Amino acid sequence: MMNVTEIGQPSPAPYIIQIIVTCSFIIGIIGNSIALMILYSSAKRRNKKHVLLLRWLAINDLTAAVGMLTLTNLKRYSVLPEYWTCTALLIIRGFGLGSGIVALVMALERWFALTRPFLYHKLVTYDVLKRTLCCLWLAALFFTYSPLFGFGFYYDFENEKCTRYRLGVSWEDRMFAWLNFAVGGLVCLSIALCNIGVVLELSKIRSQNRILVRRISRSIIVNNRTRSTRNHQTPEEVAFAKLMAYISVIFCVCWGPQLITIPMAQLGEPRRFSKIFMIADLLMAFYFALDPFVYVLLRYIEKGSLGFTCCFLRRRKSTNSLTTTTTTAAGGTPTTILITQPLYPTPSSA
Repeated sequence: MMNVTEIGQPSPAPYIIQIIVTCSFIIGIIGNSIALMILYSSAKRRNKKHVLLLRWLAINDLTAAVGMLTLTNLKRYSVLPEYWTCTALLIIRGFGLGSGIVALVMALERWFALTRPFLYHKLVTYDVLKRTLCCLWLAALFFTYSPLFGFGFYYDFENEKCTRYRLGVSWEDRMFAWLNFAVGGLVCLSIALCNIGVVLELSKIRSQNRILVRRISRSIIVNNRTRSTRNHQTPEEVAFAKLMAYISVIFCVCWGPQLITIPMAQLGEPRRFSKIFMIADLLMAFYFALDPFVYVLLRYIEKGSLGFTCCFLRRRKSTNSLTTTTTTAAGGTPTTILITQPLYPTPSSA
């Protein structure tokens, strides 16, 4: 997919760019560590599936940030032989695609839960989600490590220096570059489509003023056969859907430019696009710093503690509204959700 090793290579970028990239990795390390502590302290009060996904993403990003910060500095001061440094950078690069896979699974999980809740609760158990995530994540790692087995370009043996896989000239190297483009594009497109579906479903929940229940009992099914039951989700699940949307948008914005650089390098003259390549590398570094602060800061933004008014909290107050407090999957802060009285009797199991 996208090439994380590019940041570690000497470039004509100003010294200030190197400082920004280094600071981004440091902020990412601190932020992901804080996010993991928050998830650990609030794990017992959270949905197990949500905790699994968020924790996996935080550990993945923390590993990538620590590895990149360490290896870029080792490379800068030539502490390790060039070949081993490039190999280590390739290994760390796998966590970049791994982060996209986790974001994709989060998007699919929320889309399925909001649009097909009955099938979701029947088919998507904790163990199934864990096995699926593990298999896809390992597949992403094996695909990224293909250059170690001769399929892909990551080290110039003739000049003994690290190189970009998108600059490959042989048919195997070109095929690997375009496969990265295809896989990355498929991941970003899938995330975008799932987010659109989630946003549309959340809009229906708000516009139709459906009550959000924790369980859907048999009485609801019997008494409301003609009524759509797709919107019966807990406030915690809806809050997690919003969090997932933020993370997915950040991924697409930060990693999309890396995808664009592949056809630029393959079809054009790479030197003409050096500034675009630099911007793409900066956005990639920012990604590992932005993700954890979505976990940490989103809860304060939703409460209005930072002086912002979250669009999701702009709800019309009514005398017929009930105030229900739940906890978000992000960090354990209660989120107040106003729901209208149901038009049908609330089941005792809800």
